[in-house]
Amino acid sequence: MTAILEPPKSVEAPLESMPLLESIRFSPLELMRFSGERYDELWRLGLITSDDRVELLNGQIVRKPEMNPPHLYTLSDLHTRILFQFYNRAVVLNQSTIFLPQDGRPDPDIALLKLGTPRDRLPLPEDIDLIIEVSDSTVARDRETKLALYARDNIIEYWIVNLAQRQLEVYRQPDGLRYGSSFTVKDGSPTACLAFPNDLIAWAV
Repeated sequence: MTAILEPPKSVEAPLESMPLLESIRFSPLELMRFSGERYDELWRLGLITSDDRVELLNGQIVRKPEMNPPHLYTLSDLHTRILFQFYNRAVVLNQSTIFLPQDGRPDPDIALLKLGTPRDRLPLPEDIDLIIEVSDSTVARDRETKLALYARDNIIEYWIVNLAQRQLEVYRQPDGLRYGSSFTVKDGSPTACLAFPNDLIAWAV
C-alpha cells in the first residue's frame, strides 16, 4: 500500500517565545547619499513636499523636528523685527531653502541676503550675509552638524539664538569645518552682524 504523505503542519510559536523588538540586533545599514541635484529633482517630481518637513544635510535627507512654542514665537518675533529693520536694504528669508554646493539644501530659520540676490534661483553662500538658527531641542544639530556645513561652504556669519541658555552664539570667519572666531552674548544686548556693523539686532526673547 502506498503511504499518503501529508504536508507538514505549521506550528505557531507562542507569543511569549517571539523575540522582542528591542532585543533584536540590527547590522549597520548603509545610508544612501543624495546629491543636491537629485534632491532638487525629488521636489520637482512632487516626491518630496513641504508636508514632509525634511532638508538635505551633507547628502542625507533629514527630518526637521517640530517647533516648540518658544521656538515658534521667538522666530516669528525675530523675523518680523529683522524684516522691518532691513527693509529695502536686504532680503530677509524665513525658513526658506538655501543652496550649499556640497550636497546641502538646509532651511535656516532666518537668512539675511544681499539686496541684489537673483530671484530665479536659490540663494548661494555668496548671497548670504547672515544665517540665524533659533535653537531649543535642535541646539546640538545647529551647533555641530549645521555649523560645520555652513563653515565648509563659506557662510560668512552664523548666529544661534540659544533659548535654553538665553544667549546668542556668534560665529565668524569660516575655516574648514569650523569658524575661526566666535563669542557669546549672554545679557540680551542687541548685536550687529558684519554686513551691517551700525545696525544692532534685538535678538533676545
